[in-house]
Amino acid sequence: MEKKKDKQRSKKNIHNVSEPQAAYNIDVNALKLAGINALMGIDNPAILKKAVESLLETAGQPWEKPVVIEEEETIGKEEILAGIRKGLLEIKERRRTGRKPKTAEELLNEL
Repeated sequence: MEKKKDKQRSKKNIHNVSEPQAAYNIDVNALKLAGINALMGIDNPAILKKAVESLLETAGQPWEKPVVIEEEETIGKEEILAGIRKGLLEIKERRRTGRKPKTAEELLNEL
C-alpha cells in the first residue's frame, strides 16, 4: 500500500515548484534576456564578435560558427537547349500560322 501512496505523491509533486526555485528560474531567464538585449544593441561587428567570443569563453563553450548551406537550383545544358528549341519552334509556328504572340500582361496573368 505504501508504494501506491508514494507513486501518487510523486505524481502530484511533478508540477509543484518551490518558490525559491521559481524565483531563481525567473532571475536566470531575465538575466539571459538582458544579455541578449545587450548583444542586440551592439552595432559594430568587431565589438560584437569580441563580446560573443568573451561570453563563450566565460561559459566554457566552443565557438561554433553557423554553417549556411545554400542549395542553388541549376539547370543542365540539355534543359537550356530544350527551352531554346521550344521557343524557336513556337516562333516558327506563329510565323507560319500568323498568330500573334501573347502580351506581357497575358504572360504575367499565367503566373
